[in-house]
Amino acid sequence: MAGNKPFNKQQAEPRERDPQVAGLKVPPHSIEAEQSVLGGLMLDNERWDDVAERVVADDFYTRPHRHIFTEMARLQESGSPIDLITLAESLERQGQLDSVGGFAYLAELSKNTPSAANISAYADIVRERAVVREMISVANEIAESRF
Repeated sequence: MAGNKPFNKQQAEPRERDPQVAGLKVPPHSIEAEQSVLGGLMLDNERWDDVAERVVADDFYTRPHRHIFTEMARLQESGSPIDLITLAESLERQGQLDSVGGFAYLAELSKNTPSAANISAYADIVRERAVVREMISVANEIAESRF
């Protein structure tokens, strides 16, 4: 077999890798940590300050999670509780409930988070992955500016 070319059994010869496919990489993120932060906040509003010291909405990888966190911040600022019902109502008023996955997804976030005990660690993971994504973005900008 020649070099590092994968072997194509159907053609019985090495084939070239598609450079566009090989170049696709998923940026670092942890959907599970993001879900646990959001679900944990619905379970324990008292952890808001601890989480807000660690992450901001833009640290979340997915757009729905950014919208959910932003809405949680609005609820917190207005003195409203952050729970499944108030969050769903607030997102509905903003016209964003369906775009974040609907009531069912919010319920899933809450249900799949057993407790908020480790929420600080989960928030740290979300932040760390966001920092790495930003570093990759800056490195790519620098690399592209050289051409």
